[in-house]
Amino acid sequence: MRIVYIHQHFNFPWEPGWQRPWQFARRLARAGHEVTVICGGREKKDEVLEGVRVQRLAVPYENAMVFQQRLRSFISFMARACYFAAAEKADVVFASSTPLTTAVPGIVASRARRVPFVFEVRDLWPEAPVALGFLKNRKAIRAAEFLEKLAYRSAEHVIALSPGMEAGIKRVWPAAKTTVVPNASDVENFAPGRQRRQEIRQQLGWGPDETVLFYAGSFGVTYDVPWLIRLAGELHRRSKPVRVVAYGEGADTENCREIAQSYGLDPLQVLPGKIPRTEIERMLPAADFAVSTLVDSPALEINSLNKVFDALAAGRPVLFNHGGWLPEVLCDHGAGWRLSRLPAEAAEQLIGILEASDGSVQQASEAALELARTEFDRELLFQRFLEVLESVDQRRKSAARRRSPARR
Repeated sequence: MRIVYIHQHFNFPWEPGWQRPWQFARRLARAGHEVTVICGGREKKDEVLEGVRVQRLAVPYENAMVFQQRLRSFISFMARACYFAAAEKADVVFASSTPLTTAVPGIVASRARRVPFVFEVRDLWPEAPVALGFLKNRKAIRAAEFLEKLAYRSAEHVIALSPGMEAGIKRVWPAAKTTVVPNASDVENFAPGRQRRQEIRQQLGWGPDETVLFYAGSFGVTYDVPWLIRLAGELHRRSKPVRVVAYGEGADTENCREIAQSYGLDPLQVLPGKIPRTEIERMLPAADFAVSTLVDSPALEINSLNKVFDALAAGRPVLFNHGGWLPEVLCDHGAGWRLSRLPAEAAEQLIGILEASDGSVQQASEAALELARTEFDRELLFQRFLEVLESVDQRRKSAARRRSPARR
């Protein structure tokens, strides 16, 4: 197949950020398919890696942008990607949100090339930004709702990243053909870190008697990283040997620094900045817990949080401050705990977990890795993803044969 893969936020392994597009694109190329990725970036580039052609358009985007800046970035990418996507020869056009506007170049390219369109939903738009109060203009909401319905109606198949997202798609367009392909655990990528756990702890200066809580991801306002910094402060007040490290940046970065200072914490130690994916794979297995935080909103609890799947691959249990399908899955399998939204109460809960002598933390680590291997391994989920693309391509070929005159 010739696959045009449209994704505004595409990252190589050495870059910070989401890795699903790269991991799936490289596997598609490895399976013998011709893959062209169209994405955004600081400057225009055209490069090839592992058989994947990546066309970067000069459309900058940063997590620290305010909503209006993000919207301008989304619209700019949408307009430019329409031209570049339609110019590529394709058998299948695949577009992944967010933003929802990536559906437009997907639809344009699929119609220009008369090939199937597959749409991937990472977040339910406009449902989530409306619920969170980010999108209030009624005309903008109606326009987004129209685009959402158009995207689902135009797609030959829709991939959802969680069961809750699949239900949301069906509410908008009940006739949509859907498949759930959640984020994945790159078990093998984390294997060296798991094997060298104690050595890496020493390199990082993490003491043998120190409990390390690890966060790596966006500091956007929906992720409630301030809760984690307050938890670190409460543990510091209790003189507990717990180190909290939060890697990333975003709109809440400065707020988190101020909170750390108010508790007498060194912001540079708690908030060291962004790190590339390769460092996450090295460092996360050396920690004791991964942390997943969200603001209190049901609209966010259906998310497929990449940091949770990384934690499973690293063999690290997860501490949650939120509900949703992922805390339910991990807690049911003994691979995580849900803590109070009140940082002081959460600190006491964590101290109780650490002081228990039942081996529950070690058991949770083993359960996390088992869950990664049996339910969320990248290769397993890639096969599900590949089956969707191959099935729509097969239907395209069958339809073409039916349209062709019979040979005598």
